[in-house]
Amino acid sequence: MHLSITVKLLFSLLLGTVIGLEREAYEKRVDRTSRSGVGSLGIRSYALITTLGTIAAFFLKPYFSLFLIISITFSLLLITYYVIGSLFTKDNGMTTELAILWSYLIGVFVGLEALPMQLIIAITVILILILSMKEKIKLFIAGIKGYELEALISYAIIALIILPFLPDVSYTVKEIPLLSDILKFIGIDLSKISSFELINPYSVWKVVAIITGVEIFGYVLEKAVGQKNGWLLTSFIGGFISSTSTTQSLAQQSKTAKNIDRLTAAAIFTNLSSFFQHFILLASINVVFLIKNIPYIFSLSFSALIIGLYFLRKKSVNKININQAKEKLKQDKIFSLAPALQFAAIFLMIKIITKLCLVLFGNSGFIVSNILGALTGLDAVTINIAELAGKSITYQTGVLSLILANAVNLLSKASYVFLQGNRKFAMRFFISVIIMIVASFLGLIPLF
Repeated sequence: MHLSITVKLLFSLLLGTVIGLEREAYEKRVDRTSRSGVGSLGIRSYALITTLGTIAAFFLKPYFSLFLIISITFSLLLITYYVIGSLFTKDNGMTTELAILWSYLIGVFVGLEALPMQLIIAITVILILILSMKEKIKLFIAGIKGYELEALISYAIIALIILPFLPDVSYTVKEIPLLSDILKFIGIDLSKISSFELINPYSVWKVVAIITGVEIFGYVLEKAVGQKNGWLLTSFIGGFISSTSTTQSLAQQSKTAKNIDRLTAAAIFTNLSSFFQHFILLASINVVFLIKNIPYIFSLSFSALIIGLYFLRKKSVNKININQAKEKLKQDKIFSLAPALQFAAIFLMIKIITKLCLVLFGNSGFIVSNILGALTGLDAVTINIAELAGKSITYQTGVLSLILANAVNLLSKASYVFLQGNRKFAMRFFISVIIMIVASFLGLIPLF
């Protein structure tokens, strides 16, 4: 759809007016001119800039030299504005100049119809959003700690540097050095597993990128919420970072706490959030398997919600400090390359052992090996089962394996609570875990 010249000019004028409105509103908020005597740019300036860009675009094909003259003249004026402004304010920031340049380009885009109008509007909205969040961005950057920056850099290395260059090739037992010799030495028949896929470097590292990305998301969410919004929400989000660490922290507090009910509720909601975390993991690996698990996840999450609400019936008489778990995570620097490599090793070990058990001992061997793997954590086991469900194993076997692995993982947390917490708190958490485990088995009913 081609727009008329008049419509393009009006559209460009409108976009420039909106950008200028944000700039003028910002200048009033900070109660100063942008260039201390040089003058600030507002609605009229930005409306003229976008319109000038549109008019210049009209001359691109019939009178290219005129388009060039307009663009070069505009660029010189922009450079002059920046130089004079810098001399007056001793400020070398370029935000205003970049906003002017982007406004001119938006006008050119409109005149040429180089992009769909919806995309041009989206670019304008994003530009306004970035300009309006200047103070918030400054505060956010000022609050970033050194270890947080290191975590983001480490994740960037994992997801953007290492992952794209790993070979997306599957290796079998006979292609892995020494492994076939070791298996033959311990008496395992290689004819059954010689062509069985064991490892794909790209797939393994993609799993590492996914799980660490979810952990960083949980930390960012927890940092955004903070304790200002209440211990309940903070404990729920703490489960995204580490449900085990948060549960152990609550267990330690139970030794001196007076209101055990609130601590139990916090522990339940912490583990409830971990169920949502595994929902995300399943969605990223195997959507069909996720659908098969919806009854299980729903029954497990619903039972946890009901139990948590039950323990909230009493008023709190003491402060619950969820930040103890968060401080531990801070000391561990949230996330770094070393834990990522450790997770990759654990995941690979579970993947190899469970596949070997599947070939040598059938479904029962696969289920038992995943149950044992759940003692080290549920993330690697969940992803491993999701990768094989519908391929090497049936969906029913996958769901059963996941339910049993989750049950073992919850029971292991209950054992930590007994070792570290108040006996009354430990018993309430244990009973809650048993109820959740029983409820989780209801997820098997639609599959049989």
